[in-house]
Amino acid sequence: MKRLLKADNAPSYIDIDLSALKWRKNLPEIDLGLADYPPLLSHILNGNEYGPLLNGPDVARHRSEWRAFIRDLAACAPTNSVLVDRFHTQWHVGHHHIRALVDDDDLLMDMLWKWLPRYNGSELLLYRGENLDRFELGRIGTAWTDKESVAKMFASGLNAEGRGGVILETTGTANSIIAGPSAHSIYLREYEYTLDRRRLSTIRLKCHFSPRES
Repeated sequence: MKRLLKADNAPSYIDIDLSALKWRKNLPEIDLGLADYPPLLSHILNGNEYGPLLNGPDVARHRSEWRAFIRDLAACAPTNSVLVDRFHTQWHVGHHHIRALVDDDDLLMDMLWKWLPRYNGSELLLYRGENLDRFELGRIGTAWTDKESVAKMFASGLNAEGRGGVILETTGTANSIIAGPSAHSIYLREYEYTLDRRRLSTIRLKCHFSPRES
């Protein structure tokens, strides 16, 4: 992870109908066939809160249950495109909470290869606004963007805790990019690509931001 490989960074074009954002929040289980999946899947798909699980006294029990749940998801696959799209949207909405709750990035990435719509485009130059402490521990998140300005927003804001934030740069290939942006991510202008850091050849630290004020 010392140098950045050169790549053909062709501009990306994403044609997604933003009307996909207008799905109903609480579809009956029969619509998606959720009876065939672990019950906690409904928690993700319905956009339920994670704060009570993360901040309550039973966080250790919840973490154990969610790890078992994610492991079960990794062993199966969604059965229809509506389920895939809905999961994709809710992953972009709450992945940072799910990551904190599960606390096992390898387990999450294994699951995401099954549950997110596969990216099949060309390689891209991608950026991530990461926390410096997590970066030095090798705990690099899955959310990347092809917009450096978006990475800067996170590196200087939400992720500038502890010793501050950093902008990371990498070349994402079809082998390392799990999924492209969801319609929700495009609507927010974050253009979030989901990457498996285990498959990245190089990651370069571009710049550092001081810790944000509390």
